[in-house]
Amino acid sequence: MEQSGVFIPAAETSSNCLADQLLTHSGYVQETSEGMYAYFPLAGKVLENIKRVIRDEMESARVLEVDLPYEQFEHATGKSDEMILLSFIAKEIISSEQLPISVFHIKQHVRESRSPIQNSGLLYAKEYSLMSGYSFHTDTVEAKENGETLLSVFSTIANRIGIPYQVIESQNENGRTEYEFIAFSDCGEETFAQSENSTYTSKANLAAAAREELDESKKMKKAEKVKGNGKDIIPLAESLGIDCSQTIQTFLYNVNSEPTLILIRGDHELNEMKLEKLFNTSTFRLMDPKEMEEVLGIGLESIGPVQLPFGLPVYADYGVAAIVNGICGANEKDTFLVNVNPDRDFAVDHYVDIRLVKEGEPSPDGNGTLTFRKGVTFAWIIEPEPVFSKINVADKKSLEILTGYYYMDLTRLFAATAEHYSDSLGLKWPIQLAPYDIHLLIEDVGDENQQQLAEELHSVMNGYRYRVLFDDRNVSSDSKLETSNQLGVPVKIVVGDDASDGMVEVTYRMMGEAVSMRKEEVTEKLQEFFRTE
Repeated sequence: MEQSGVFIPAAETSSNCLADQLLTHSGYVQETSEGMYAYFPLAGKVLENIKRVIRDEMESARVLEVDLPYEQFEHATGKSDEMILLSFIAKEIISSEQLPISVFHIKQHVRESRSPIQNSGLLYAKEYSLMSGYSFHTDTVEAKENGETLLSVFSTIANRIGIPYQVIESQNENGRTEYEFIAFSDCGEETFAQSENSTYTSKANLAAAAREELDESKKMKKAEKVKGNGKDIIPLAESLGIDCSQTIQTFLYNVNSEPTLILIRGDHELNEMKLEKLFNTSTFRLMDPKEMEEVLGIGLESIGPVQLPFGLPVYADYGVAAIVNGICGANEKDTFLVNVNPDRDFAVDHYVDIRLVKEGEPSPDGNGTLTFRKGVTFAWIIEPEPVFSKINVADKKSLEILTGYYYMDLTRLFAATAEHYSDSLGLKWPIQLAPYDIHLLIEDVGDENQQQLAEELHSVMNGYRYRVLFDDRNVSSDSKLETSNQLGVPVKIVVGDDASDGMVEVTYRMMGEAVSMRKEEVTEKLQEFFRTE
């Protein structure tokens, strides 16, 4: 393909996101309005290569492609993909032996709610391409096994594309277990905690805290009451020379309409997301001072885990268990207890992990320390919910169907992959994703020797079915070289001053090395390169 006939509208962008800069400067995409992008021919080719990998692997797992209507148009019925598919299953299936059925489709979507994200770029595009997969089962074990199969399939897709990723297990807003595929990016909206020495990865706000051992060599002292003199526990501890890590902060929560005491160390921060997961409910809140006084008979300033009403449950973070001779509220006005020790001076019903983890802390798997990185989720596998949809199948009998859900955001995958395959010069696509195999350049289109050799090579490479982008433009050689580096085609062949001697320069973009070779060597070297890559 002659480059003069390919629409490659390179432009500038104000975005701080690397993917946007790379893809806009090289003429792959341009933002047309907030969160909306135009995809030009080169981007279309890369996206089709990504889709080809997805289709290959999904079909290998017997998940076949369908084409469903786009239900966000004005004439839409309001039916979800699942409802549409179930309606077809009801018409065609006459027994459970015909299940499971697994299908997927790829459609453009518009995010229903998109909060403004500064410089979020293509990773959070308002319009995006989504692969949605569904599997229909009558057996829970079978559905779970299918989910494990799709987890392997998604991993193979990511490996074939070549993007580094991590899989984390989490819970969605409906409390269902899901597996998220994470790509790291400085423009990612989420923060992830990752061990420096292992594969441990978690959302930073849900990262497990490493447990601290109790220093049993420390002698426990006798607990004593002290006056607070109007101070809260942290300032009081400082005035008494007690480290913040030895303070016990006490919170009284209303959990499902029941009072619950929560304890955490003063140098730690309570994590309400972990509380929500612990209690399996979002129906909890801090009690106000009036409610607190009704339960404990004391105001906020001096509450603690001692002298508690009978039956009041106490949950303490694991860090509290490591305190020796600490300080806490005495549940008396302006009074605190010093030299207090958990399990000796007060009872804890449950020790749990309910604190925020900070960067630099030990990894919970015992391997290295945690670093925080920005990233984005590009795929989800949602564990089938143990609730069946009842449908009347073709013979009018009722059949209970369990549905598995699998999603991959192709737009995010495209952007994150572009970031990964890049350097200071521009993009550097791998063979499996590149829009073309070879970029053929003529330094001087007015030079007959160069023109003749370039056309000869172009013809030969087309005969070998290589996808060739032939830069036939009448622009400076420096401009051509800069453009070629930005486009990121795997192999660049430059026909220049040595064309009269039958010599060309071949550069492998991924490795950056340039080699001079005779024209007769080119096809052999290219075959070797594409065979081994």
